Amino acid sequence: MTDSELPASRVAVSCIIPTHGRPDYLRESIESVLAQTALPAELIVVSDDGDARSRQVVESLADGAPVPVRYIDNAGGPGGASSSRNTGARAASARLLAFLDDDDLWEPWYLDQAVSLLESSGTDCVVTWLMMFRDDSRVPGLMMQEGLPAKAAAAINPGFIGSNFVLTATSFWAIGGFDDQLRVINDGDFVYRYLQAGFRYRVNMAYGVLQRKHSFGQLTAATEMRAAGLEAYMRKHQATLTLGDRRYMRLAINRIRYHAATSRGQKLRYLVAGAMNSSPRSIAISVRGWRQRPIWRSA
Repeated sequence: MTDSELPASRVAVSCIIPTHGRPDYLRESIESVLAQTALPAELIVVSDDGDARSRQVVESLADGAPVPVRYIDNAGGPGGASSSRNTGARAASARLLAFLDDDDLWEPWYLDQAVSLLESSGTDCVVTWLMMFRDDSRVPGLMMQEGLPAKAAAAINPGFIGSNFVLTATSFWAIGGFDDQLRVINDGDFVYRYLQAGFRYRVNMAYGVLQRKHSFGQLTAATEMRAAGLEAYMRKHQATLTLGDRRYMRLAINRIRYHAATSRGQKLRYLVAGAMNSSPRSIAISVRGWRQRPIWRSA
């Protein structure tokens, strides 16, 4: 179906949800897509673990859905959200792509506002502000600002996650999509490369994306996997990271390992290593983050 053949209630967007064994959250995420005031052209759910319950959720909601809903089993791929997002993007038919993590939600007006801003501004991407939530509690999340240079996203995610951006498929593939080899910080890696490539974006300064905080397998948790992922990101971008960027990221890595450590000796070692990489800038960023989101940070 071409853009001109879409009903007025639908927009030329393929929505892609990567999922990994969270069928209950996945159901809510899909329902938030199907409740959009401007529905996408299609919804593609990609699972990297072949979870039977997730497939059942997708198939049950696909029956009678107002848009085509597809399930793709990507269990034979590299695994991880990046691979699932790329798989979904390859299967997509629309000229615009929108991604949603399987534990996050969209406000009903999210797609309508994002697509309208993208079309009217003539840019390649629209990023929408986040509202973090846990149960009935809510607090503003990271807020992407207009006109950021690539260097502003080198070591610190400016507010770009796998659920809050709509972009052209051509610009997505121009930088090769997501990096399948990065299991964590893949959203930060994507926006850094996107800005390096010179693509333009606009920001919808409305809290249209609900980022769920929980303890069920989130990759932002303080684990060795996340620390190792940050180190892999540093190796990948070592040619463009400044000394300040590297110090800030090493501080973050040692902070994660401090929280994950199980002995006093380990904690002391990572505390000292973190202190050696501290700077007035990194301390100010950390303090500001903790003051703004004291109960929401997992690392």
